[in-house]
Amino acid sequence: MTGRTHVFSGPSLPATDVPAVLPGAISHPPVRHGDLLSAPIGAGDRVVVLDGVFLQSASVRHKEICELLAAGVEVWGAASMGALRAAELGPQGMRGAGTVYRLFDAGLLERDDEVALVHTEPDDGCRALTVALVSVRMLVRRMRRNRLLTATEEATLVAAAECTSFSDRSWRHVLDTADGLSDRARRAVEAAVTRPAATWDVKVRDAVRLLRRLARCPGPSPGAAEPPTPRTNHVERWRRRVRPCDDRLVTAAALYTVDYPALYRRVVLALIAQRGDISGEITDDDLEAHALAAVRRRGLLALHRDERELLAELVRGFRWSGGLVPTPALSAAISATSGGGTVAALVDGAGRLNDRLAGRGHHAEHSSRAALVRHLHRRWNVTELDTELATRGFRDLTELHDRAAWFTPQLVLTSPDPVRLHRPDDSSTLTADRPG
Repeated sequence: MTGRTHVFSGPSLPATDVPAVLPGAISHPPVRHGDLLSAPIGAGDRVVVLDGVFLQSASVRHKEICELLAAGVEVWGAASMGALRAAELGPQGMRGAGTVYRLFDAGLLERDDEVALVHTEPDDGCRALTVALVSVRMLVRRMRRNRLLTATEEATLVAAAECTSFSDRSWRHVLDTADGLSDRARRAVEAAVTRPAATWDVKVRDAVRLLRRLARCPGPSPGAAEPPTPRTNHVERWRRRVRPCDDRLVTAAALYTVDYPALYRRVVLALIAQRGDISGEITDDDLEAHALAAVRRRGLLALHRDERELLAELVRGFRWSGGLVPTPALSAAISATSGGGTVAALVDGAGRLNDRLAGRGHHAEHSSRAALVRHLHRRWNVTELDTELATRGFRDLTELHDRAAWFTPQLVLTSPDPVRLHRPDDSSTLTADRPG
């Protein structure tokens, strides 16, 4: 357990102000889709979501938060996007705090635009340029209770705010479009909102109060156990997009190593057999027998006469549901070999070369497919690529180029020597893992 606290904040509380309220916290800009999967967050950590983006990029998905919860991360939400997600994901174990959260959780607020506003970019401090509808509601309600506004004036201001897009909802616009608002009421509101936001903005108050509350708790506290959320292909695709390191390790092994087909076959057989932690002590024949037994249980052999032919076809065309390459299991198997470190070094070298070429205007994704194919013909010493591609986990030339384009400059320009994953007396562990 690492016990780190990650805070994703913006207009509700500038990232630069977070450490003063919650010492030791790691500050992040408003959360967006992919941030939770790409950040170094693990079991025992705590995540606080205050603000998030939704227009300039995709908003944080519910499944991303569920992935953290399933991994043993304590997740809190308040103020803005965090309050909304906490109300939606309470049954899954996300925790909420503050007035805005309670209003959403009770169903008194339902619209996403209650917390929406326009703000500057993180390098400019995420300064709020408009005001959230919930902030208008709560301020004028408090002012009415303090007899600074009448009930009619409160309703007039809320109606003006509701009829205004979040991108235009400034206090000046709300006051200018509030029909029949008295000068006295206008001056009272203007006086209130010229004071520091912490004195009138409910989102700011919720953010500060939650961080102060967590500052009194030295570390994450265990929550009630919740049923695990099934892993989906969507989550796996998101993870691979924001964390390409495993995909690149697998692709590098397929391209550079001479014995990858044997390792690929063993991993796939383990997945077919639904066996985990298969060490090098189990023979290929025994592993094949386990895979065939699994195939028989599924009734697939009734469609084929030749068992070994069917198994070979299953290995050549194996994919997780949704067409996903079984990257986690392959990456774990590669890393467990004595040559895994060499493959990882090749990945790092390809990245450095691509960075240098990008500085000269040459980008790896635009590499020549024909050059890649010519090089692999020579490297693998084959006249036809189709069979060799299948033994190395590539479906066809299109998939080869999609996955290998990143390595094409290194392959063609530097032509690294062939690598062996397994050295003499090398024993590795294969772990079967598939998304639910």
